[in-house]
Amino acid sequence: MKTTSLSCLKYFMFLFNLLLFICGAALLGIGIWAALDGQSFREILVENPIIFNGVYLIIAVGAILFLLGFLGCCGAAKENKCLLGMFFFFVFVIFIVEIVGAILVFVYLPQINDEAKKSINQYETNSTTGKLITHGWNTVQTTVGCCGYNNYTDWSSRPLPVSCCKIDRLSADGAIMDEMKCKDKETQYIYTEGCKAKLESYMWAIGGAALGFLLLEILTMIVTCCLYKNISSNHFG
Repeated sequence: MKTTSLSCLKYFMFLFNLLLFICGAALLGIGIWAALDGQSFREILVENPIIFNGVYLIIAVGAILFLLGFLGCCGAAKENKCLLGMFFFFVFVIFIVEIVGAILVFVYLPQINDEAKKSINQYETNSTTGKLITHGWNTVQTTVGCCGYNNYTDWSSRPLPVSCCKIDRLSADGAIMDEMKCKDKETQYIYTEGCKAKLESYMWAIGGAALGFLLLEILTMIVTCCLYKNISSNHFG
């Protein structure tokens, strides 16, 4: 019975890491393809080439998943203590980094809130920072469907950005009139909810997924330890 249970853990470990390996290979392939054929992407992102750097992040994540999947699969299939030890080490390091990252987010969250509010005063300024902030606010407000940090009144000291307007409310015939009503902050023509509340709803979903991933990492490390221990005891047949 004990041997059967350990064999199940071994195959679970192998299948899980095979999936990890395939996902990593897919991300790595997409990232390398995008980097080699990057000219078309750069032309699309000509106004914000910084976004293209995300391709290299995809390559890095794909390479890490590829390596972890390879180590886990080989370690489980070959019952190799060295590979299992390396796999456990890398998963443990990633686990610690994720915990530290989550702590830093909570520690610096008040500072992030303050900086987000201050950035409104630099909207549409001529400095390089001001242009980046303008583009950032316009992108977030248009994509998420929000206005200001807390709500649209955050723009009380500045003209209301067009990105706060509800595009679907701007009619083809009266677009200019509707845009004027939007800039006059008539609530039926603008997003009244702040970006903070909108983004927090997404963060809860991301946080839930991250928590699930952390629990999966803990389970994976426990399984790895069990396999590592019993390989030395020659319990696998």
